[in-house]
Amino acid sequence: MKFAIGATRAGLTLKRDVIEHLEGLDHLVFDLGMKEEGEFVPYHESAAAVAAAVSRGEYEKGIIICGTGAGSAIVANKFRGVYAVHCTNSFEGKMASAVNNANVLVLGEWLTPGNHARHIIDEWLNTSFGEGFELEWQEFLRNCYEEIQDLENKQFK
Repeated sequence: MKFAIGATRAGLTLKRDVIEHLEGLDHLVFDLGMKEEGEFVPYHESAAAVAAAVSRGEYEKGIIICGTGAGSAIVANKFRGVYAVHCTNSFEGKMASAVNNANVLVLGEWLTPGNHARHIIDEWLNTSFGEGFELEWQEFLRNCYEEIQDLENKQFK
């Protein structure tokens, strides 16, 4: 799978761990955020770079890392077709896929150690939309997703 990743200064350490983990799983990872020795990139610019690239279809999924993750999630969800979820544990990562069909994962380095991030990512990637739910509930989730897309189309005219 092809990933866009981006971080600000507060996410550089976790970003290294995440890239190593994803590449170890044979994914392609493209860094669109601040680099170790590079110029400072604020969280909203890093989040926007990843979200815009996912929105354009250049990457299948994105991961954004900042201090808490909250602001980056707000920014990422401003882009059409981007469904970003901020997760702090593996259950949230699983549900981000199963319930929300999230294509962007947001992590906060101040809240999430590297080993926890790996578990969150694995659950997010290894869970399919609707997985674990009865057929009736899966249909409900699909309908919700379609209604959210309709709402998005109305809002992003």
